[in-house]
Amino acid sequence: MATVSATLANNVTVQPVSGTSSTGLGSSFNVGSLAPVEDQPQSSPGVPGLGLTVDIQVENTKGTANTLTATVEDTSGSGAFSGQGTITWGDGDSGIAWIEFTGFPVQGDGVTPTDRCKLTLQTSGDDVSVRWFTI
Repeated sequence: MATVSATLANNVTVQPVSGTSSTGLGSSFNVGSLAPVEDQPQSSPGVPGLGLTVDIQVENTKGTANTLTATVEDTSGSGAFSGQGTITWGDGDSGIAWIEFTGFPVQGDGVTPTDRCKLTLQTSGDDVSVRWFTI
């Protein structure tokens, strides 16, 4: 079974979860040590008053020891938040694990919820299958 841990949390909550409450299809791709992924999740349009939540589902199908590092950062350049979490599988371990980033601070005006972030994903070994969702 994979281990999920928060390794950095600056004005954002990083935590393991068991799934997502998103109603969307999410974005899916493979991530590896030689194929890191960088993206910019945005909160669901038309949902006023809600801030950003990013749920990431990762599947290690090969059963090899591996670590996925997921990092979120402020896109405004002000450094208002950053967060990092890891999902670690031991040798012979496979399966699905989830990590969530939530509790983003409001934007610089003190009122507007954060609606986007920079997301970077990379593994220490073999490719894994990733799907991320926003709420």
